Amino acid sequence: AITNWEIPYLKNLGLDNEDITYIPNGIPNNFFIQKFAKEENKILYLGRISPIKNLQVLIKAISLINDKKVLLELVGPAEKDYKQKLEILIKELKLDDRIIFSQPIYNIKEKIRKIDSCKIFVLPSFSEGMPQSLVEAMSRGKITIASNNQGNSDLIINYKNGLLFETSNEKQLAEKINYCLDIKNKKEIGLLKKQARNSVLRFKWSKVINDMERLF
Repeated sequence: AITNWEIPYLKNLGLDNEDITYIPNGIPNNFFIQKFAKEENKILYLGRISPIKNLQVLIKAISLINDKKVLLELVGPAEKDYKQKLEILIKELKLDDRIIFSQPIYNIKEKIRKIDSCKIFVLPSFSEGMPQSLVEAMSRGKITIASNNQGNSDLIINYKNGLLFETSNEKQLAEKINYCLDIKNKKEIGLLKKQARNSVLRFKWSKVINDMERLF
């Protein structure tokens, strides 16, 4: 199984405990060793621009946060119709100067630099299997905020190594962003970042490969 949440379903199909092993998908070791790049006053989403990713809730949350100078960057391949709907929403909320769409990034070093450039990484999806983008952001010690679905909650323990919000609740998402940007919470946020990075060390490809070799 590549996620812990799959295991009960496998058992319901008739598999015994001894026939099931949890080994997640990995990420390149570069994510843990590349030099950190400069951070900007920015929130980042990195992934497909598609309806399942529920990006409208993130856009709505931007209109509600306290810091009106924070930018939102949406990076990834876009479904044309969905992107057009998001652009209409952005205009309605008068956020044209605060939200930008960027092309997908396939080069690992460039992707790492892009993740490093944000203060907060948000994954607002309706559902996730094993959210690799979340693992990548956590490996860079980023504040991560994600919707509370099976895939995301398999990685994030609320207020321990990241933050979870109720899916499609833009007010709650805005509250979590405000918490992370509040200078009064600097100590707690520093601990969150450290624990985020530590909690995904098991996702290094070198560790995953060792686990697979041991199993075989």
